[in-house]
Amino acid sequence: MSYHNLEAERSVLGSILLKPELVHETSMTGEEFSSESHQALFGAMLSLRDNNQSVDIVHMAQEMGSELERHGGVGYLLNLSNTVPAITAFGDYEKIVKEKHILRTGMNLLRQVMTSEYSDPKTFAAEIMSIAETVEVGANTSDDFIHISNDIINHYDALCDKASRGKGLGHSTICGDMDKLLGKWQKQTLNIIAARPSMGKTAYLLCNALANAKQGDTVAIFSLEMSRFLLYDRMLAAECMIDGLRIKNATLQEDEWEKYTLGLGRLGELDIYIDESNAKTIHEIRSQVRKLKKQHENLIVYIDYLQLINGGSKYNSRSRNEEVGYISGMLKQMARENDCPVIALAQLNRSLENRQDKRPMMSDLRESGNIEQDWLSITDPQYLEVGEKYGFQIQRFYSECQMVA
Repeated sequence: MSYHNLEAERSVLGSILLKPELVHETSMTGEEFSSESHQALFGAMLSLRDNNQSVDIVHMAQEMGSELERHGGVGYLLNLSNTVPAITAFGDYEKIVKEKHILRTGMNLLRQVMTSEYSDPKTFAAEIMSIAETVEVGANTSDDFIHISNDIINHYDALCDKASRGKGLGHSTICGDMDKLLGKWQKQTLNIIAARPSMGKTAYLLCNALANAKQGDTVAIFSLEMSRFLLYDRMLAAECMIDGLRIKNATLQEDEWEKYTLGLGRLGELDIYIDESNAKTIHEIRSQVRKLKKQHENLIVYIDYLQLINGGSKYNSRSRNEEVGYISGMLKQMARENDCPVIALAQLNRSLENRQDKRPMMSDLRESGNIEQDWLSITDPQYLEVGEKYGFQIQRFYSECQMVA
């Protein structure tokens, strides 16, 4: 099997020379051509386009100068123009070149993985899965618009579905005000919950996870900071209404043992999956979520917490801010491709504590990278009002459950 199609590449270039306006319609990049000469020629075409100049042989020769001779000269440009099978098939030529580029990219990534050393088979499998997803996403990418007349009926179906249920679609939070404000945890969304350490982020996550599981959802929890037994301590404290310290220290009173055993039974019936690995890469998380989604349609994913996720071998020597931004983008993509909400906890910077106004801003996210593009702003008065009320309700909820935050 060939990973190159020089004839299709020549047809793309030749079509543009014959019909220069095609350069404004193409979405291709120079790197998608396998031939170095074709990359250079297409790059010159894009340069002429960006400078509002016509893409023809005369301007190409002027743009490339002496470099043109290295890539076939004017004679090669004339040959490109004369050997195009059909200009009307330009889109087909583009598609062939793009598909070959996707295959070459996948093979190059696969070679890199095969020549690297892995001590953990799970990490190796996750890297292979990441390559497969890269190829699949590239193959499924379409530049075509969707005409509203062919798609608007889907909105009607979704609205009827909501009406038949008597409530909006989505996964509920543990606070009615937040449900009204956010419209619940919606599918294909990334939701960032940020706070300073020891403010109750994990307790809030677990309360929501339990509520979702009791509503019949499948809950996946990636706990990169705490072991699963510490999570069990907190969930049982909330479920059984028992002091969390007594569960943690195994000092239950006589009447609490019955509550405890009944709580064990109720939690055991919930559809909750917990991964307690403390060195998880974003590719491993995506791989696990994808497999779980195939088994469970109504999935919701919780991550504790975002800045502990590893970007993988791609970011071994890059800045942490850039890596966290990449991870945030991958989580967003994971939510979309698995049609599920993703809720990730995040840390805020210490600089927040030095300000007179302690209300957080997006720039307070630690190692923020591009996270601030992906989370809900709470700086507007309407959000602050609900946030203050919500915070009070959460604190009261912790107190009633006697949980250790």
